[in-house]
Amino acid sequence: MKRIPWPALALAARFVLAAILLASGLHKTAAPAEEFAAVIDAYQIVPADILLPFAHLVPLAELGLAFGLIAGYLTRACAAGVGAMSVMFFTALASTIARKIQLDSCGCFGSIHLTPYQAMAVDVCMMAMAALVFLRGRSRFSLDAWIEAGDSGTGKPA
Repeated sequence: MKRIPWPALALAARFVLAAILLASGLHKTAAPAEEFAAVIDAYQIVPADILLPFAHLVPLAELGLAFGLIAGYLTRACAAGVGAMSVMFFTALASTIARKIQLDSCGCFGSIHLTPYQAMAVDVCMMAMAALVFLRGRSRFSLDAWIEAGDSGTGKPA
């Protein structure tokens, strides 16, 4: 029986998560923040006075987490952040379904429109990948490994 290649799976999950977050963050930052604020407002969760700051913060957080995952810097913290954001997004979507709020767009990827159920499925997959990266994401292909190993003077991790 073959062993499960956890390090390779975690590395792949790290890059898939980064790609999803990059796409999401870039789509949102390419448009005026007021557009994303209007989408957030449709959820009827965030108070009106913080909609615009929230609309600026979410894509920046997505991009920051994506770059952290790509570089493998603070990998476990980034994975935890992705997991927390995915839980937040899932909960917000579930609340709209429970409250029978019709959304024109989940707001996940800007002009790419997913139904709430499709977006929730993406969130569940992201939670699973974030958990995998958190638990098994130690990789020699990361800044974390480089920092942990120290520089042996050769320019390569020891």
